Amino acid sequence: MSPTRFRELYCDQHQLSPEQFTKHLRSRALYPHARFLAPIITLFNSDYLAADNDFVEDVAQLTRYNDFFSSSFQYIHHPVNRGFLRRNCRLRISTERMRRIVRRTLKAQTSVATQETMTPFSTESGETKNSAKSPPHNPA
Repeated sequence: MSPTRFRELYCDQHQLSPEQFTKHLRSRALYPHARFLAPIITLFNSDYLAADNDFVEDVAQLTRYNDFFSSSFQYIHHPVNRGFLRRNCRLRISTERMRRIVRRTLKAQTSVATQETMTPFSTESGETKNSAKSPPHNPA
């Protein structure tokens, strides 16, 4: 069984269809002022969010939190992110916001998996193995 990808986990946690994923995650990861201005900018430059969408698609494929950092590095050093609006005005995705979203989403999955594997073993009578009777106490 292959590990679950971030896209599926995120969609399950937020009750989203796969078609809604990119727009929803991008909106949550954008800097707050960019959420308002990005749609206006895309009226004049339809490719303005292309680097952000590529970053979201890279993140969508993640199965481990530690893999986020290479995706983040590629996004930060993307040639499009050198421009004034993206670099200075921060009209782009915040890698810190995205990191927190990824950590929370993947951590929730890890917690569920840990709980499922940490259940104590039980005997047929329903008692746990650790609940065997202790020897009688012998006062001296």
